Amino acid sequence: MKVLYVGQYSPGTTSKMRGDKIFGILNAEIFDVIDIHIPFYNTNRLWRSLGFRYNKGPLIGNVNRYVLSKFKKINYDLIWVDKGIFLNEKVIQMFRDYTTKMVHFTPDPAFTYNKSALFNQTLSYYDFLVTTKSYELDFYYKHVDPSKIIYTTQGFDKEIHKKSESDFKSKKGLVFIGRHEKEREIVIRKLLEDEIPVTLAGTKWETFANSHKTNPYLNYLGKGVYGDDYVKQFQNAHIGWGAISKWFPELHTTRTFEIPACGTALLTERNKETTSFFDDSEAIFYDNETDLLEKINFYLNNEKKLELIASRGYEKVHQAGYDYESILRKVLKTVMA
Repeated sequence: MKVLYVGQYSPGTTSKMRGDKIFGILNAEIFDVIDIHIPFYNTNRLWRSLGFRYNKGPLIGNVNRYVLSKFKKINYDLIWVDKGIFLNEKVIQMFRDYTTKMVHFTPDPAFTYNKSALFNQTLSYYDFLVTTKSYELDFYYKHVDPSKIIYTTQGFDKEIHKKSESDFKSKKGLVFIGRHEKEREIVIRKLLEDEIPVTLAGTKWETFANSHKTNPYLNYLGKGVYGDDYVKQFQNAHIGWGAISKWFPELHTTRTFEIPACGTALLTERNKETTSFFDDSEAIFYDNETDLLEKINFYLNNEKKLELIASRGYEKVHQAGYDYESILRKVLKTVMA
């Protein structure tokens, strides 16, 4: 089997995680990769921002010229495009001419946010479009035959998101990794006031962190943590807050599965998707801010119950197949049928 994978292929990216899993599942004789992160990071930061926001400028030209230069023009059994928001119609048409199966995958919003005119122009070329956003299904259905749409959940990587070998008693406090939002700041501030240790990382937290830099209960790690350090932060906490953004209508994220996979108790809002993944013995659900704060205080003072939830959550994400390999096996079974 000959496969071409086109997407971000930098270490630590979920796109590379997917690519590596696809290679392993299909056991492809030829598995070519065109890493669009190479032209992306070789483009000036200002042009990157312009290209990401408006699909215009030097970034778009750089990415498409790079892809054209790396494409081998051999017949592939499968071409998998991951987050193809920068690829123009010329490139996608070329791909189409050299394969009988072409798939687009994105874990991001495609119509409501992060809109890409280039992606919209090329939708019809794909045999299958895979999305993790249930709230965007109707948008997809308006553009292409519903039989081409595959909905799947977010997931985790078994080889990366693992439990620590340390004892549960060595864990401490709560960890939150994600961008700043007003509602999130209110919660973090109240936890610090209650003298609960908080590990925090993410964009737009600088002002908050500076105003609390002398607080011994705040461990601020900057704009982001990645790779092994990202996993370690979840492993070291009693509770991982899998907050759902108020900016998007999404109902779960990758951290919904990554946190329990790291052997840590998942704290998340109660909604129709999170409650379809876990029950009350496998995650800590909250209905509002007051409930959230009460649950955190209760479980941090009841370590045995907290450890049991963490253990059951860990078992659930593995047994129910929320890891990338299991998810992609199901997708590929449909795609290659």
